[in-house]
Amino acid sequence: MQYTEQDRQVLHDTWMSYKAKMRVTQIEMAKKLGISQLVFSDILRGSVPLEHRFVTQFCSYIGVDPVLTLPSLRNQVGSLLPNQVTLTNTYIVDGDIKNVRYSGNQIVVEYVHSVDMTTA
Repeated sequence: MQYTEQDRQVLHDTWMSYKAKMRVTQIEMAKKLGISQLVFSDILRGSVPLEHRFVTQFCSYIGVDPVLTLPSLRNQVGSLLPNQVTLTNTYIVDGDIKNVRYSGNQIVVEYVHSVDMTTA
């Protein structure tokens, strides 16, 4: 797998966001990855090419899916994915459904709700 400059930039930006939120240093992350802080920095700055092992370990540690995060992988997998999927939503209403109609992407559900007048 050949990673692009855009992939590297996305990893760098993702790291900067993660590090700010989680208050993790480059030294701590480099130690987790089994590399030096200098090598870690060089990889994210582009002085050293991205390798598959680094990408998978790094993404795993920060909790992101490389396929969803890196543009080159997303494009690669995107060509295999369908253009449409069918989804199902189930709704529970507080009453008896009397009518359902739709127009485009809007659904209107009419239902009868009983109101207890003794507590009102």
